[in-house]
Amino acid sequence: MSPRAAWRTVFLGLTALVLGMEVFASFDGNPDTRPWTEEIVDFVPGEVAAVGIGGLSLWLIVHFARRYYRKHADGRE
Repeated sequence: MSPRAAWRTVFLGLTALVLGMEVFASFDGNPDTRPWTEEIVDFVPGEVAAVGIGGLSLWLIVHFARRYYRKHADGRE
């Protein structure tokens, strides 16, 4: 396996694991299982969370727009 394929496999595998754990924690009936949402609300002030969520949202839009533009400009689409 090439280093690039290994990186992709590990990166996407960890992403799937974390998202799966978050969804599980959200729907689990056990009060001891807490999703990130609960942890963030309990420990991060609302104003700080709003700035972080806004920044992450903006970054995602710019990040994906640049990648799609680059893919289109390279003629891969």
